[in-house]
Amino acid sequence: MAAIENAYRSNVSLKLNSGVNPVTENVIVKSCSLGKVVHGADSGKIMDVATALFPLLEYPVLRVERTEVTVLENA
Repeated sequence: MAAIENAYRSNVSLKLNSGVNPVTENVIVKSCSLGKVVHGADSGKIMDVATALFPLLEYPVLRVERTEVTVLENA
């Protein structure tokens, strides 16, 4: 049985360093998300957009995460 893969959701999350927890001494990570990113968009262009947003954010960026979700359906 063949399966068809359909794009369901695509987004980018910027993980931000908002300081250190004084009790656990772990980094406190906050996130900022960009939704409705074109499925299969060029990684370089996504990074260009994310980098352009860095100066507008209150906290420094730790990492940029891209998530693409697809649904598998029977053909």
